[in-house]
Amino acid sequence: MQQKLQNLAKSLEVKDGFLNNIFAAKKKSLQGLYIYGSVGCGKTTLMQEFYNSLVKTSKIYFHFNGFMRSIHEALRNISGEKKKYKDELIEAVERVIGDKKVLCFDEFQVLDIADAMILGRIFSYLFSKQVVVIFTSNIQPKELYKNGLQREVFLEFVDKILLKHCEVVQLNSGVDYRALYLKGLSKRYFVSNQANREQVKEIIKNTTKNQALKSKKIKVWGREVKIKKTFEKIAVINFDDICCVELGASDYQAIAQEFDLIFLLKLPILTKQDRNESRRFTLLIDEIYENKTALIILAKTKIEAIYGNEPGEHYSARTISRLQEIKSDEYWRASKIEANNQSRNEK
Repeated sequence: MQQKLQNLAKSLEVKDGFLNNIFAAKKKSLQGLYIYGSVGCGKTTLMQEFYNSLVKTSKIYFHFNGFMRSIHEALRNISGEKKKYKDELIEAVERVIGDKKVLCFDEFQVLDIADAMILGRIFSYLFSKQVVVIFTSNIQPKELYKNGLQREVFLEFVDKILLKHCEVVQLNSGVDYRALYLKGLSKRYFVSNQANREQVKEIIKNTTKNQALKSKKIKVWGREVKIKKTFEKIAVINFDDICCVELGASDYQAIAQEFDLIFLLKLPILTKQDRNESRRFTLLIDEIYENKTALIILAKTKIEAIYGNEPGEHYSARTISRLQEIKSDEYWRASKIEANNQSRNEK
């Protein structure tokens, strides 16, 4: 896989015909790679190395949730303009992508029907413009958006567009590299019992300087999301208040960007009946992870049992893996709260 991406990068840089060199034995319509594999097998690292190796080629890199947020925000702005466009969705894509020739999408997943229904048009347009697209995902294409509403429409996108234009490659190393961070941990994930509840309470008291916690309103796309308990760049949030209400990826991104440290309390065991809550929880953890926000959790059970004994959705494995990393010393040292503490100490 690494060699395939290196060859692709060389081909793009010398403009010597990506389709001829990389997919000579494939259909000429192929112009992308869809790389999928188990959690922590190195997909993102490989794609980042490929992306960074491109010097001459115009390119853009997105976490897929971030890309879809940008598209929806562009659509919102366009709808408020007086000018009329032949196709508002294509206009939004052009605003977000510009004239880039290579697009890299990390953690490709589809959880929302609003996203699922427009992906076909978005990627039909991109491939028609001869844009090269690289995806990474934990899930093979035909397993995406499983049990989603109007999934048959989404599968038309998979069969007629995604699989037609992309070579699908499975990558598995058998090693979860995030698990390597587990050595030498300090405790940041607590299973709820009397002693641990008291300990978390004491941590909150110390980190907030024993001050009264105040509510804060965060603006998201012209509306407000209220966090009930905050102190400076610290938030104390109950699971029900953030995952059992109608919040989306943009809200979680804004929350993760606003705070350096989040205490997430009363995390329950999630079952199949909690599908909406589980997906919101995944989006929350994705944004916390992407924004390097420190996280301390008080939960009903240990990380491995959050989804109970029932088989979880595909995204649950990634969420569990990220929680393991988030509680590690390595992640904590790289988090915003440590960076800001160090900055304050240097002043």
